[in-house]
Amino acid sequence: MKRMMPALIAALWLAGCAPAQSTLQPTAASKEPQVTAETPAPTATPEPAATPEPGLAYDEIRMIACENNDQPPELYEGYYTMSRDGLWGLMRADGTEVLPCEALSPVSVCGALGQWHWDVYKNWDELDAISRDLTAAGDGALCGAHGGAIHSFYYDLDSPGRDTTAVDLSALRYLQGGTPAWAVPMEEACWERFGDILPVYSAHEDPEGGAEMGWPDSMVESQRGDGQTVKWWYICRDGSALYPANLDLAGWFFDEALAPVQIEGRWAYLDRNGELVTEAVYDPVCSDAFWEAEEEPVYGAHLRNGYAVVRRGDGWGLLDATGTEVVPCEEEGVAWEGTTLWIENETGWHKTELPA
Repeated sequence: MKRMMPALIAALWLAGCAPAQSTLQPTAASKEPQVTAETPAPTATPEPAATPEPGLAYDEIRMIACENNDQPPELYEGYYTMSRDGLWGLMRADGTEVLPCEALSPVSVCGALGQWHWDVYKNWDELDAISRDLTAAGDGALCGAHGGAIHSFYYDLDSPGRDTTAVDLSALRYLQGGTPAWAVPMEEACWERFGDILPVYSAHEDPEGGAEMGWPDSMVESQRGDGQTVKWWYICRDGSALYPANLDLAGWFFDEALAPVQIEGRWAYLDRNGELVTEAVYDPVCSDAFWEAEEEPVYGAHLRNGYAVVRRGDGWGLLDATGTEVVPCEEEGVAWEGTTLWIENETGWHKTELPA
């Protein structure tokens, strides 16, 4: 017992005389701040906003007019003409550049040979080389400059034996060809190509040099059953006719449900019964063709595979076969040539799915 006492006393002395502050390191739990009612809980750091994907950096993408002296012209499927800094080029519908933006006017396609009108200042050797490259890539060729083609229809008031009491299909003339052009009686193949409802105007044969080829003279107004006169009207394959009022210009149906028509300078859409399904509120969206100096659109677009580009002022949209704006006229730009839809916003032109 005597030997244990000093050790016990020492242990008791150490316990009673230890300093008040602990020399031990604090635990991980003790490092975390304590949240009280007065201390707000930390908030999560927000994820950074996704950067929009850049689109094609063109000022405009426009449908390509087929140079046939048609009004409005046919539209060419599979390609677009696009502009940058006032100059124009050619691209495939998927956005692949075919010709750079160097032309002075929108690229169009020759109706006679299916060749591109690319209005640039280059020598013939350069153009020939570019044309060969186009052909090798499967993108056609450049037009070597020649007279235009014509695909148009008129009603010949001087047709021999014409029935003046009814619509007489024997008086329908197909104005075709290049330079020169000639008019021939309607061919069955034309109904197949251009559709069973055709825009026409009435005319006498031209007495000044064009009569031997059947060229029409100036347009003659026709009279509807209610006594109202019309300039443009539609003749149908079954021998009937549509006489919409007040048309300044009548566009193509082809095999679509609607056709563009011009009324007092604005564009509307007409159904196959001759009734307007939209008001005449649209501005032109299509160029003329064949190396035109004026690049501003002058025509409304006919439907391609059920849709047509439309514009009201600065707002672009897409119209469907019912006359509904499935893309309202609120976009910076819209392009549709029948296969691929492009819509422009602040980041450029983007390939877009058709509205469901």
